[in-house]
Amino acid sequence: MATFLFLTFNFNLYLHSAPNNEPVNPGLDANNPYILDQRANPSIENKISEWSLDEIEEFAVSNNPIYLAEKQNIDMARGDVITASLYRNPVFNYQQQFIPFSGVSSGGPFGSVLGTANNSGGPIEYAPSITQDVDVSGVIEKKTQVALKGFQASIANFEDFDRLFRLRLRQNYWLYLYVTELNDFQKEFYDNYIDLVKLTKFRAEKGDISPLEYDRILLEKVRIEKDFRDTEIYRTNVAKELRYLIGISPQNNNLSFKGKLKYFPSEKLGINLKTFDIENRPDLKYFQLKASQSKLNVDLKRKEGGIAYLNLGGEVRKKGNETYTGVFATIPLKIFDRGQGEILKAEENYKKSVLELESKRKQIYAEIRASIKELNAREELLQTYDDIKLISKNKDVQEKYRLAYVRGATNLVTFLEAERNYLNVLRSYYEQLYLYYNAIESFRAAIGKLGTVNE
Repeated sequence: MATFLFLTFNFNLYLHSAPNNEPVNPGLDANNPYILDQRANPSIENKISEWSLDEIEEFAVSNNPIYLAEKQNIDMARGDVITASLYRNPVFNYQQQFIPFSGVSSGGPFGSVLGTANNSGGPIEYAPSITQDVDVSGVIEKKTQVALKGFQASIANFEDFDRLFRLRLRQNYWLYLYVTELNDFQKEFYDNYIDLVKLTKFRAEKGDISPLEYDRILLEKVRIEKDFRDTEIYRTNVAKELRYLIGISPQNNNLSFKGKLKYFPSEKLGINLKTFDIENRPDLKYFQLKASQSKLNVDLKRKEGGIAYLNLGGEVRKKGNETYTGVFATIPLKIFDRGQGEILKAEENYKKSVLELESKRKQIYAEIRASIKELNAREELLQTYDDIKLISKNKDVQEKYRLAYVRGATNLVTFLEAERNYLNVLRSYYEQLYLYYNAIESFRAAIGKLGTVNE
């Protein structure tokens, strides 16, 4: 008699969506006046020089690749939600048995081994079947809830990145304005010293002053030139950072903006130090959502530790003229492994997330209090400078001492001391202006009022 083979084929059924030929993120280009295709185009900087800080900020969040790359994390988290909500695929099984192994009735050399040497299995049997895991505990629904909280947390996390990105951009903008002012008046001071050196040399040659006095002026010019060159290098480094944040390529020319460092009271700038709500902080929202996600994950692990899925199936068998069907079910017996370790891990992670949330609240309150104190101190000092008209008074004193020295009415030591005081006052004033606006941006960031994300 013939020998027989048993063949079984398993097929997983997958549902494939149609190919997606859409761009990666079409929303980034649609109706956005700040999108520019060529970031290395020199004309971009000409346009930026006419924009306000808010316009520069909108250009940056529309063009900076680092910012746009961070935004893709939201879509990645959306994919996790889709994955969690999908049901398990059914499994198709095809079995064919009683296939003659050999045409020799004795069963061939393997007949005695297989026990089919003198038997016939009759007609070939065909047995297709299908099985499906059925969610009997609501695991998929709970997984979806966990993934949805993770998606919302990713949005909050990006909003916090957006807040810090805008803060960094704005602070570097004010820093660049400060360094530009510093560079401008140091250049003017340096040019004036070149003229002063020529005049002093002429007076020394005439014998009006000693050559030693000329050498002192020349050495002072060298020191002033060094400060001027150092400021130029500093401005170049700040411009490099600012170009990186805006999302434009480096150019040989200097950045220029229409904004100027000028003191305005915080009330005129719309800053209210008494009214704020820490719930506006996106990083606090992130920790709140992560805590909610951790709590849902505990419920998920408990469901998975029980009987989560029931495997149901059915088959049809046909052998010759006989056809019959069958149904079957597979139930896992949760006797030993009931996910105790995963449940404990999830519970401890939830406790950790609650503690992190409480810590973040305290940190935010501390940041806000510190930013308010700093802003009040900076504004009080600048208001004092403004009341006494510090800059104009400083300029008058410097011009009087310089004129007195040229006329020979004062000595060199007094003149040089007055020059240094003039520079120090200018540097201190513009530094305080920069720190004042830096404190304003820090306060706005601390209360969560820098930027909004429409998703």
